[in-house]
Amino acid sequence: MDILLRESLFGRLMNYSFNGKALPYPYDCIPSEKDASTSEACIWNNSDQFTVVQFIGPDDPEAPRNWPVLTKSFATFGVMLLNFSFYAASAIYTPSIPWVKETFGATDAEGTLGLSLFVIAYGIGPLVLSPLSNLPSIGRTPVYFFGCLTFCLFNIGTALAKNLHTILILRFFGGLVGSAPISVGGASLMEIHKPSQVPYAIAFYAVSGVCGPILGPILGTLVVQRWQDWSATLWLLSGITALTTLYVFFFLPETLSTNILLRRAQRFRAQTGNQSYRSETEMKTEKSNFFIDITRQTVDDFKLSCMDPVILFVNIDTMLIYGILYLWFEFFPFVFGEIYHLTAIQQALAFFGILVGAAISVIIYISWLYFYYQPRASKADAIVEPELRLVPGQVGAICIPICLFIFAWTSRASVHWIAPIIGTAFFAPGFYLTFQAILNYLGESYPRHVASVFAGNTFFRSSFGGALPLAAPQMIRALDIGWASSTLGFISVAMVPLPFILERVSFSHEY
Repeated sequence: MDILLRESLFGRLMNYSFNGKALPYPYDCIPSEKDASTSEACIWNNSDQFTVVQFIGPDDPEAPRNWPVLTKSFATFGVMLLNFSFYAASAIYTPSIPWVKETFGATDAEGTLGLSLFVIAYGIGPLVLSPLSNLPSIGRTPVYFFGCLTFCLFNIGTALAKNLHTILILRFFGGLVGSAPISVGGASLMEIHKPSQVPYAIAFYAVSGVCGPILGPILGTLVVQRWQDWSATLWLLSGITALTTLYVFFFLPETLSTNILLRRAQRFRAQTGNQSYRSETEMKTEKSNFFIDITRQTVDDFKLSCMDPVILFVNIDTMLIYGILYLWFEFFPFVFGEIYHLTAIQQALAFFGILVGAAISVIIYISWLYFYYQPRASKADAIVEPELRLVPGQVGAICIPICLFIFAWTSRASVHWIAPIIGTAFFAPGFYLTFQAILNYLGESYPRHVASVFAGNTFFRSSFGGALPLAAPQMIRALDIGWASSTLGFISVAMVPLPFILERVSFSHEY
């Protein structure tokens, strides 16, 4: 627990206030001329001007991958909690849309904009927050904390809004600043866990993101029906984000190694008075400009996402899947409200089909990892290409059109309501397995740019996913539910070959 508290933002502020005496670092190893072995353990390189500080060998207790299991568990849970709460924040607003339209006289498109602008904004946010969290002088934890805190304040402001324009503006900025967990979460988990453990951590991280949009409408409907007010969902969201903000402040440790080493070098300078101690990143960035660094990395992230053929190919695939997901979710009120005449709470419970599918998907994916992938990867002479990660995504790609066609042609009054719900269960393995395959594939193919690659992927899929829900009412009126859902099914059929093509086409990879 000492590392957990000391490396949290709370611990860092306490040590700053009490000159490092509140939660001292027992593992500091200050090089000494009298102890050559200690010097060699602590110093990466010497020069006439500087002594460069690094981790004390591969077993340094302060290195995130060497943390105790309890510390890793708290950090992993924190990242998952943030991911769940933020993805729930997009969909939790949905039950408020009819009330917003009634209260402020908004059209269907204007009501849906509260969802669309939020999703578009959290696609833009990672392009800034990801490079910000990569800066050694800042690190991951402040980005998480201040993102959560500001997001909480924007939710409170939205709940107090007196007109539609204020709601839309604050929803957009809330999505922008609150996107830290999807900007940094995957990178944090890869920094905490050893390579053999990362796939399992990412598996649970991803399912927390899948459960957010599913449980969000259920929770939102319950509070709206209870208090009969459009702002009830925003107050619920404010409470959730307040709790996550407190958790981050006290129990989410810093995971960025360059930040940990930077602060170690600063402690050495403070304790010895010797200003020659530097972290490696300090040596490289002494003459750099903060705003130039952020701008350069943001541009590099965008260029990497658009110009690398592998990443661009993957981004297009996930962009289409995400767009289909958010557009398809807009069909639910029409099917279960107007066709089956279910109450608002019963309509929200219809999402449980996807939740069941998600639980089955996690079991299948972890079983594949444990019984197939890990035994192959653990062999001493094994060479496991990142393309092997795409196998679950190939199964997932087939499940998505199955879901959409079942949903399309069972959503009618003459067919029992359980039939389309059974169809929805197929979307979870399609969505979950596809994103699992892609996240792990990108992470292994581009390990030095993992946060940047994830940020670019989020931008592509969220921009598309946020815009498509606006087309849902017109699509249903023009095509009816059968052909509207079938149209999405045909698009998903065209996407089925993409993970198979990606596996077979030979691209150059960065290792």
